[in-house]
Amino acid sequence: MGMTTRKTVSVIVPVYKVENYLRACVEGICNQTYQELEIILVDDGSPDGCPALCEELAKEDPRIKVIHKENGGLSDARNAGLDVATGDYIGFVDSDDAVEADMFECLVDLLEEHEADISCCRYTRVWEDGREEKVGEDHEVRTYVGTEALKAYLHGTVMDPFVWNKLYKAELLNGETKRRFIKGVLGEDNPFNIELFKTEPKVVLCGEAKYRYLQARTGAITSSGVSQKKIDSVVFWDGVRRDCEAHYPELVIYAVRRQALFYIGLYNMIGKDKAYKNEAQMVRSFIKEHQRTIRGSTECEKVLKLSALLLAKAPWLYRLMMKLYKKLVGEAKL
Repeated sequence: MGMTTRKTVSVIVPVYKVENYLRACVEGICNQTYQELEIILVDDGSPDGCPALCEELAKEDPRIKVIHKENGGLSDARNAGLDVATGDYIGFVDSDDAVEADMFECLVDLLEEHEADISCCRYTRVWEDGREEKVGEDHEVRTYVGTEALKAYLHGTVMDPFVWNKLYKAELLNGETKRRFIKGVLGEDNPFNIELFKTEPKVVLCGEAKYRYLQARTGAITSSGVSQKKIDSVVFWDGVRRDCEAHYPELVIYAVRRQALFYIGLYNMIGKDKAYKNEAQMVRSFIKEHQRTIRGSTECEKVLKLSALLLAKAPWLYRLMMKLYKKLVGEAKL
């Protein structure tokens, strides 16, 4: 009786201005306990030493493929990787992050044991000063079918909104329907995942932290201030809510909650900057329209209910409360 051939995982790694992190990231992937890998390094026109380092790494491991392309952003780089991926499963790793040695073995085992379409793990926030924080780790395995997966994703407390802590069956992304990332936006993981979750895949979640996310390094996109791309990524949630109103009425409250969280986060970021007065008014209009729904729902946290009430009725008091909050506990996490 012959041995069963293990399936191949294509790991897509976009590369741009990360020469201080790239080798450690790629070596962590190469040294996975699951060895059946196709590692696709997509040099997105990086102006530093990354293009040469990609070629050097490819010489060290025959499983590594390198794509060099003009700079087009994270979505474009991931799409270029998807276009050449040949694996049975597809995963993504950002090139300044790291993965635990058994992450892909864990994700493959989950897919195959539960006959699922997407598997997920939790993650660890890592700071450059050595601090670490495991996010939501509880070691439980959960499965979601039908609209339950979309519900869990919209709620966002258990199902993280990223692609880098997930493994996808290749046929979901490169089958009859080609699924790609939207170019030119921030938060590109959300529209990508939501479109997938709307197809009602079977999703399995491992409650262990297997991915190591470098928290807001200097120069990273997530460490920059307000931008039109950030505003667009927040406004995206308005379309999600409207889509739920039209097709998933039982999920509307989860979409409203998520939109409120993002909108309030944007409001906090804008502050009193008059350049963004239209965006601030947009947030307040949404909160005014939905604050009763938010306040009356058991799905919404007390801090969200209070924030919605103050923003709708007395924004000056909300700003005062935020100042006090920041002095006491630091930046708000809404």
